[in-house]
Amino acid sequence: MTNEKKTYKNVMEILVDEEIEYQLVHNKTINPNLRDYINPIEVATFALNRLPSLYASSTEGIQKQKRRAIIKYKKEIHQAVTQGFAAVERDPLRKSTPLSSEREDIISDARKTLTKFDENIPKEELSLIVEFMESFLNKIQNGEITSAEIIKLYYLLDFYWEEDGEGLMQNKSVRWYG
Repeated sequence: MTNEKKTYKNVMEILVDEEIEYQLVHNKTINPNLRDYINPIEVATFALNRLPSLYASSTEGIQKQKRRAIIKYKKEIHQAVTQGFAAVERDPLRKSTPLSSEREDIISDARKTLTKFDENIPKEELSLIVEFMESFLNKIQNGEITSAEIIKLYYLLDFYWEEDGEGLMQNKSVRWYG
């Protein structure tokens, strides 16, 4: 199995979201005074917990699952969303802490990694990396990059992550930038 993240989608989520949007506009039983306080994510969660999953991993699969759901589950989707609105309307201001998105999780992980990175790298080596990367990126931008600079970057990274922990500064003879 590869490390590549597989992409798949629960088509039922798409259909429930569409039904929620439709009912927000057309369902006259939703209290107009509460419309602004209803959290559509909570309505979707309520509905999805009462409906089957319909996963697909391709564009064709999504279309097939949509057709299947419209034929087989249209009524159930409508009912589950209607019940979801009713359940959320009963207590629209109830306290709930939303889950973070996958993007927020990635950003949080990156911040933690950078903090650890900052704590573990001697400042002298970190400034060397920054100087090199600034010079390297400017040369790329100006079309001045040579294969020698690319090789230097390779060795810079290779040396830094040596398991013996010797780091970059041991080799003073290498000009890493400029």
